[in-house]
Amino acid sequence: METPNFDNINPRECINAKVRRLHRMIDTVYKKRIKEFDLKGSMLSILFIIGKNKGINQKELADRLVLDQSTMSRDIKRLVDKGWVLVSKAEDTRYSELEISKAGYKLLEEVSPVWERTHKEVEALLGSFSIQQLDNITIAIQNNIGELNK
Repeated sequence: METPNFDNINPRECINAKVRRLHRMIDTVYKKRIKEFDLKGSMLSILFIIGKNKGINQKELADRLVLDQSTMSRDIKRLVDKGWVLVSKAEDTRYSELEISKAGYKLLEEVSPVWERTHKEVEALLGSFSIQQLDNITIAIQNNIGELNK
C-alpha cells in the first residue's frame, strides 16, 4: 500500500508531541512534590489563582488556566469537598464566586514552600533564557490562537 501523505510525516517534528512531552516531564516533578498534600497540579493552580483573586468565578478561572469546563468543575468539586474552597452566588446569578476557606489557606501555607523550592530548582535547571522563551511562546500562541482554531 502506498502512503505518500503519511510518508511525509516526521513524528519528531510534531510540536504538539514536544509540548506534551515537556509538560509530562515537568509535571512529574511537581506531582511528586505535592503528592503528600493530596493535590494534583491543576488543583494547586486553581487554589493559587483563587487565593490571589477572591471572588473569581469558575468561567474566569477556566479561561485563565485554559482548562475545559468539565476539568474545572471536577477539580472545583474536589476542592470544595475537601473544604479548601468556598462557593457563593455572585450578584450575577449565572455565576458563583469562589474563595479560599481557612482550611484552604492553611493548606496553601504548607504547600507554598514546597512549590517555591520546586519552582526554584526547575528555574535553575532551565535558566532564565529558556524561561523567557517559554513566556514568548505562550504569548505568541495566546495572541494567535484564534487563527489556529479557524
